[in-house]
Amino acid sequence: MENVEILRRLERAGFTEKEAQVYLALVLIGGGTAYQIAQKCEVKKPTAYVVLEELRKKGLVLKVPHAKKALFTPRDITEYLDDQEDRIMAARSVVSELKTLESHQRPNVFFFNGLRGIKEAIEYKFDIMRGKKFYGFYSNLADASDSLLRLYQAWDRDAVANDISFDIIMAKKGSGRYYKDIINLSKANKNVRIRFLNDYDYPQNQTIDMCDDFVRIVDEKKLHATIIDDKNTAAAFYQIFKVAWGKDV
Repeated sequence: MENVEILRRLERAGFTEKEAQVYLALVLIGGGTAYQIAQKCEVKKPTAYVVLEELRKKGLVLKVPHAKKALFTPRDITEYLDDQEDRIMAARSVVSELKTLESHQRPNVFFFNGLRGIKEAIEYKFDIMRGKKFYGFYSNLADASDSLLRLYQAWDRDAVANDISFDIIMAKKGSGRYYKDIINLSKANKNVRIRFLNDYDYPQNQTIDMCDDFVRIVDEKKLHATIIDDKNTAAAFYQIFKVAWGKDV
Protein backbone atom coordinates (compact mmCIF):
# COMPACT_ATOMS: atom_id res chain seq x y z
CA MET A 1 0.00 0.00 0.00
CA GLU A 2 1.40 3.39 -0.95
CA ASN A 3 2.10 5.91 1.78
CA VAL A 4 -0.43 8.33 0.32
CA GLU A 5 -3.18 5.76 0.81
CA ILE A 6 -2.03 5.07 4.38
CA LEU A 7 -2.12 8.79 5.14
CA ARG A 8 -5.62 9.05 3.70
CA ARG A 9 -6.85 6.17 5.83
CA LEU A 10 -5.26 7.58 8.96
CA GLU A 11 -7.06 10.87 8.35
CA ARG A 12 -10.34 8.99 7.90
CA ALA A 13 -9.63 7.35 11.27
CA GLY A 14 -9.51 10.77 12.93
CA PHE A 15 -5.90 11.87 12.52
CA THR A 16 -5.24 15.42 11.38
CA GLU A 17 -3.11 15.79 8.27
CA LYS A 18 0.01 16.63 10.32
CA GLU A 19 -0.66 13.87 12.83
CA ALA A 20 -0.92 11.31 10.04
CA GLN A 21 2.33 12.51 8.46
CA VAL A 22 4.28 12.52 11.73
CA TYR A 23 2.90 9.19 12.94
CA LEU A 24 3.66 7.45 9.64
CA ALA A 25 7.19 8.89 9.62
CA LEU A 26 7.71 7.62 13.15
CA VAL A 27 6.51 4.15 12.18
CA LEU A 28 8.80 4.09 9.15
CA ILE A 29 11.96 4.98 11.08
CA GLY A 30 10.95 3.03 14.17
CA GLY A 31 11.70 5.89 16.54
CA GLY A 32 13.90 8.94 16.82
CA THR A 33 14.19 12.57 17.81
CA ALA A 34 11.77 15.27 16.76
CA TYR A 35 14.41 16.51 14.31
CA GLN A 36 14.79 13.10 12.65
CA ILE A 37 11.04 12.66 12.39
CA ALA A 38 10.62 16.17 10.97
CA GLN A 39 13.18 15.40 8.27
CA LYS A 40 11.40 12.16 7.37
CA CYS A 41 7.98 13.72 6.91
CA GLU A 42 9.24 17.10 5.68
CA VAL A 43 7.65 19.28 8.33
CA LYS A 44 9.30 21.90 10.50
CA LYS A 45 10.92 20.64 13.69
CA PRO A 46 8.77 22.81 16.04
CA THR A 47 5.65 21.53 14.29
CA ALA A 48 6.83 17.93 14.53
CA TYR A 49 7.51 18.31 18.25
CA VAL A 50 4.06 19.80 18.94
CA VAL A 51 2.35 17.05 16.93
CA LEU A 52 4.37 14.34 18.67
CA GLU A 53 3.25 15.68 22.04
CA GLU A 54 -0.37 15.62 20.88
CA LEU A 55 0.01 12.04 19.69
CA ARG A 56 1.62 11.14 23.00
CA LYS A 57 -1.37 12.56 24.90
CA LYS A 58 -3.66 10.47 22.71
CA GLY A 59 -1.68 7.34 23.54
CA LEU A 60 -0.24 6.77 20.07
CA VAL A 61 3.36 7.74 20.79
CA LEU A 62 5.75 6.91 23.62
CA LYS A 63 8.32 9.44 24.80
CA VAL A 64 11.60 7.91 25.93
CA PRO A 65 13.71 10.04 28.30
CA HIS A 66 17.23 10.60 27.00
CA ALA A 67 20.28 12.35 28.36
CA LYS A 68 20.49 14.86 25.51
CA LYS A 69 17.35 14.78 23.39
CA ALA A 70 13.95 13.19 23.89
CA LEU A 71 13.32 10.14 21.75
CA PHE A 72 9.92 9.16 20.43
CA THR A 73 8.71 5.72 19.45
CA PRO A 74 5.37 4.59 18.01
CA ARG A 75 3.09 2.66 20.28
CA ASP A 76 1.78 -0.64 18.95
CA ILE A 77 -1.38 0.33 17.07
CA THR A 78 -3.14 -2.86 18.20
CA GLU A 79 -2.69 -1.91 21.85
CA TYR A 80 -4.04 1.55 21.10
CA LEU A 81 -7.12 0.13 19.37
CA ASP A 82 -7.74 -2.25 22.27
CA ASP A 83 -7.74 0.73 24.64
CA GLN A 84 -10.19 2.60 22.41
CA GLU A 85 -12.53 -0.40 22.28
CA ASP A 86 -12.47 -0.61 26.08
CA ARG A 87 -13.40 3.07 26.28
CA ILE A 88 -16.22 2.63 23.78
CA MET A 89 -17.59 -0.32 25.76
CA ALA A 90 -17.40 1.72 28.96
CA ALA A 91 -19.29 4.57 27.28
CA ARG A 92 -21.94 2.21 25.88
CA SER A 93 -22.50 0.76 29.35
CA VAL A 94 -23.90 4.08 30.62
CA VAL A 95 -25.96 5.04 27.55
CA SER A 96 -29.26 3.73 28.93
CA GLU A 97 -28.73 5.53 32.25
CA LEU A 98 -27.89 8.77 30.47
CA LYS A 99 -30.98 8.45 28.28
CA THR A 100 -33.10 7.96 31.39
CA LEU A 101 -31.65 11.07 32.99
CA GLU A 102 -32.19 13.00 29.77
CA SER A 103 -35.86 12.03 29.63
CA HIS A 104 -36.41 13.46 33.13
CA GLN A 105 -34.85 16.81 32.40
CA ARG A 106 -37.04 19.88 32.65
CA PRO A 107 -37.58 21.90 29.49
CA ASN A 108 -35.25 24.83 28.91
CA VAL A 109 -37.23 28.07 29.13
CA PHE A 110 -35.79 31.40 27.96
CA PHE A 111 -37.18 34.91 28.40
CA PHE A 112 -36.56 37.97 26.23
CA ASN A 113 -37.56 41.60 26.67
CA GLY A 114 -37.63 44.69 24.48
CA LEU A 115 -37.23 45.01 20.74
CA ARG A 116 -33.68 43.65 20.89
CA GLY A 117 -34.94 40.71 22.92
CA ILE A 118 -37.66 39.99 20.35
CA LYS A 119 -34.98 40.01 17.65
CA GLU A 120 -32.94 37.46 19.62
CA ALA A 121 -36.04 35.33 20.16
CA ILE A 122 -37.07 35.16 16.50
CA GLU A 123 -33.50 34.35 15.50
CA TYR A 124 -33.33 31.46 17.99
CA LYS A 125 -31.91 28.36 16.25
CA PHE A 126 -32.40 30.07 12.90
CA ASP A 127 -29.22 28.49 11.53
CA ILE A 128 -30.57 24.94 11.95
CA MET A 129 -34.07 25.62 10.62
CA ARG A 130 -33.14 25.43 6.92
CA GLY A 131 -35.48 22.99 5.21
CA LYS A 132 -37.79 22.83 8.25
CA LYS A 133 -41.19 24.34 9.02
CA PHE A 134 -42.75 26.70 11.54
CA TYR A 135 -46.41 26.38 12.49
CA GLY A 136 -47.89 29.55 13.89
CA PHE A 137 -50.90 31.27 15.41
CA TYR A 138 -50.37 34.91 14.45
CA SER A 139 -51.75 37.89 16.36
CA ASN A 140 -53.42 40.78 14.56
CA LEU A 141 -50.42 43.09 15.23
CA ALA A 142 -52.78 46.01 15.87
CA ASP A 143 -50.69 47.24 18.80
CA ALA A 144 -47.28 46.45 17.31
CA SER A 145 -44.81 49.28 16.74
CA ASP A 146 -43.51 50.16 13.29
CA SER A 147 -40.05 48.99 14.39
CA LEU A 148 -41.41 45.57 15.27
CA LEU A 149 -43.31 45.33 11.99
CA ARG A 150 -40.14 46.09 10.05
CA LEU A 151 -38.26 43.50 12.11
CA TYR A 152 -40.89 40.86 11.33
CA GLN A 153 -40.92 41.70 7.63
CA ALA A 154 -37.13 41.42 7.33
CA TRP A 155 -37.12 38.13 9.24
CA ASP A 156 -39.92 36.67 7.10
CA ARG A 157 -38.02 37.41 3.89
CA ASP A 158 -34.78 36.05 5.31
CA ALA A 159 -36.48 32.87 6.52
CA VAL A 160 -38.13 32.16 3.17
CA ALA A 161 -34.83 32.84 1.39
CA ASN A 162 -33.23 30.23 3.66
CA ASP A 163 -35.76 27.54 2.70
CA ILE A 164 -37.79 27.75 5.90
CA SER A 165 -41.47 26.89 5.44
CA PHE A 166 -44.54 28.24 7.23
CA ASP A 167 -48.07 27.13 7.99
CA ILE A 168 -49.80 30.17 9.50
CA ILE A 169 -53.21 30.69 11.03
CA MET A 170 -54.39 34.29 11.31
CA ALA A 171 -57.58 36.31 11.50
CA LYS A 172 -58.94 37.32 8.13
CA LYS A 173 -59.97 40.73 9.45
CA GLY A 174 -57.11 43.22 9.29
CA SER A 175 -54.62 40.76 7.85
CA GLY A 176 -54.14 42.73 4.66
CA ARG A 177 -53.02 45.76 6.64
CA TYR A 178 -50.48 44.24 9.03
CA TYR A 179 -49.42 41.09 7.21
CA LYS A 180 -49.28 42.36 3.65
CA ASP A 181 -45.64 41.31 3.26
CA ILE A 182 -46.04 37.70 4.40
CA ILE A 183 -49.27 37.38 2.41
CA ASN A 184 -47.42 38.45 -0.73
CA LEU A 185 -44.71 35.91 0.08
CA SER A 186 -47.35 33.19 0.34
CA LYS A 187 -48.63 34.05 -3.13
CA ALA A 188 -45.15 33.77 -4.61
CA ASN A 189 -43.81 30.84 -2.59
CA LYS A 190 -45.45 27.46 -2.04
CA ASN A 191 -43.53 27.04 1.23
CA VAL A 192 -45.68 29.72 2.87
CA ARG A 193 -49.27 28.66 3.51
CA ILE A 194 -51.82 30.82 5.34
CA ARG A 195 -55.20 29.79 6.69
CA PHE A 196 -57.47 32.81 7.24
CA LEU A 197 -60.18 32.33 9.84
CA ASN A 198 -63.27 34.50 10.15
CA ASP A 199 -64.01 33.34 13.68
CA TYR A 200 -60.64 33.76 15.36
CA ASP A 201 -60.96 33.99 19.14
CA TYR A 202 -57.30 34.41 19.92
CA PRO A 203 -55.32 36.95 22.02
CA GLN A 204 -54.81 39.83 19.63
CA ASN A 205 -51.32 40.74 20.85
CA GLN A 206 -49.69 37.31 21.10
CA THR A 207 -48.10 35.17 18.42
CA ILE A 208 -47.27 31.52 19.05
CA ASP A 209 -45.16 29.54 16.64
CA MET A 210 -43.60 26.12 16.97
CA CYS A 211 -41.27 23.75 15.17
CA ASP A 212 -39.91 20.29 15.92
CA ASP A 213 -38.27 21.06 19.23
CA PHE A 214 -39.33 24.44 20.60
CA VAL A 215 -42.26 26.79 21.05
CA ARG A 216 -41.98 30.58 20.85
CA ILE A 217 -44.54 32.94 22.39
CA VAL A 218 -44.29 36.65 21.61
CA ASP A 219 -46.35 39.45 23.15
CA GLU A 220 -46.05 42.20 20.54
CA LYS A 221 -47.63 44.87 22.73
CA LYS A 222 -45.49 44.35 25.84
CA LEU A 223 -42.45 43.24 23.83
CA HIS A 224 -41.95 40.04 25.78
CA ALA A 225 -40.96 36.68 24.32
CA THR A 226 -40.74 33.22 25.85
CA ILE A 227 -39.13 30.17 24.29
CA ILE A 228 -39.78 26.65 25.59
CA ASP A 229 -37.09 24.40 24.18
CA ASP A 230 -38.69 20.98 24.56
CA LYS A 231 -39.81 18.47 21.94
CA ASN A 232 -42.76 17.18 23.97
CA THR A 233 -44.12 20.69 24.52
CA ALA A 234 -43.65 21.50 20.84
CA ALA A 235 -45.49 18.31 19.88
CA ALA A 236 -48.41 19.18 22.18
CA PHE A 237 -48.76 22.66 20.69
CA TYR A 238 -48.57 21.19 17.20
CA GLN A 239 -51.53 18.89 17.93
CA ILE A 240 -53.56 21.96 18.89
CA PHE A 241 -52.40 23.70 15.73
CA LYS A 242 -53.53 20.77 13.56
CA VAL A 243 -57.03 20.95 15.01
CA ALA A 244 -57.25 24.69 14.32
CA TRP A 245 -55.75 24.27 10.83
CA GLY A 246 -58.53 21.87 9.95
CA LYS A 247 -61.31 24.25 11.01
CA ASP A 248 -63.45 25.68 8.24
CA VAL A 249 -64.67 28.92 9.78
